[in-house]
Amino acid sequence: MVQKKKVKQLQALKPITKKTEDTISGVVHKLLKDPKLVEVIKLGSKSHYEFVKLAREYADVIALHLNTPTKDDVANVAQLVKQLEEKIDSLEEKLNDAAGDVEKYTPKHHQEQYRSNDKDRKKVWKDMFKQNMFDTSVDNSLVTKELLERLLDRRR
Repeated sequence: MVQKKKVKQLQALKPITKKTEDTISGVVHKLLKDPKLVEVIKLGSKSHYEFVKLAREYADVIALHLNTPTKDDVANVAQLVKQLEEKIDSLEEKLNDAAGDVEKYTPKHHQEQYRSNDKDRKKVWKDMFKQNMFDTSVDNSLVTKELLERLLDRRR
């Protein structure tokens, strides 16, 4: 019973909404045919664009003075991290290929010893890389600072 009432109400609303939509559409079309209104809209859009551009420039200046990264700086660093990850993956593949080649040419009784040494060596290299990557030493912070300065200079 309730469902039938809802269906009847929706059917009754359909012609009203159609007529309202047509009326609004006609008014919008009439307004858009007026060249003066179109010019006003163009001027408003242009001034809005200039305002947004100016706001971005001020945000960059403020970020520079506050020593905080901007959106572009973060994007550039993310791109560099992505490239670094790809290089690391490539090096890991080369190491794995080299390890496979060594296993082919070493005698059976030395292969097990080589595998354990290779695992230890890989672990040491990874640990050293992680430590150097996230080390907050003066040298590393200077390198990071230089990188960010170069990114900012490139942006200007």
